[in-house]
Amino acid sequence: MNINTIVTQMTILLLIMIVGFVGAKKNIFNDEVNVYASNILLKIGIPGLIISSVKNGSPFTGNELFNVLIIFSIFVIFTGIVSKIIVEVLHIQENKALWQFMLLFTNAGFMGLPAIQAILGDQAMLYGALFLLPLNCLMYGYGESLFRKGGFSFKKFMNGPMIASIVALILCIFNIKLPYVLAQTCTYIGNVTTPLSMMVIGAGLVNMDIKELLDVKVWAFTIFKMILLPLFYMFSLSLFHIDPLIENTLILIMCMPVASNSSVYALMYGEDATLASKAIFLTSVSCVVTIPIVFILHTL
Repeated sequence: MNINTIVTQMTILLLIMIVGFVGAKKNIFNDEVNVYASNILLKIGIPGLIISSVKNGSPFTGNELFNVLIIFSIFVIFTGIVSKIIVEVLHIQENKALWQFMLLFTNAGFMGLPAIQAILGDQAMLYGALFLLPLNCLMYGYGESLFRKGGFSFKKFMNGPMIASIVALILCIFNIKLPYVLAQTCTYIGNVTTPLSMMVIGAGLVNMDIKELLDVKVWAFTIFKMILLPLFYMFSLSLFHIDPLIENTLILIMCMPVASNSSVYALMYGEDATLASKAIFLTSVSCVVTIPIVFILHTL
């Protein structure tokens, strides 16, 4: 992978985040606008982006598609086991569910898919969309149960990106090429995703008190989560000699910031929501630097 491409694209994403940050400072973005924009992204923009990735039919044969889904499912289960082992080895007791959730899940949809498209292209973005299928199964099946100790929410499981991923999977299985009008409609809708998502993320950082970031645990977590853990996954994947584009897609997803719904679950189930907010803030800001570092180390 071209490191210059990664640095260039992450710089562009950072600049768009800064636009959102400045917009929030000027009250162009506020909490109400961010909620509406997030809903537009999750229910319209990201689904459009996912479906547009298969507008010209399936790039896979039947066996290739099946193999990709198997690889992704195994990898998702593996990350779940790794996160469980980490919290047990470190004997984490306070906010144990939150720490495990933050170790396990990244902002794969909201930030991951736009970043994948910008850095790796449409083919990788389709891989990212397919990865959401087993990832969402794990998040809304296992991940949420960490907090509420069992149960399953089908409504939360079948969100916009999940439904769009299923539609994309069906289009791939039957090799359906969308009519030009529908294909361009999805493309235009999907095109709003990257700039809007980055601006919303930037706007969401404006309320964070810098003094709250002087937390050694959160800094240590950020280094571990954003550099060491992706490098471990990178090494693990390299043992199996899978397609380089699939490998880079998975690693890029693992390099993404902490999942934004970490703070939501923390609030809902009585865990430390401030801790979650600090982790989301610090990993969101640092990923602009840590992603190039991870891939530079990968090339050594």
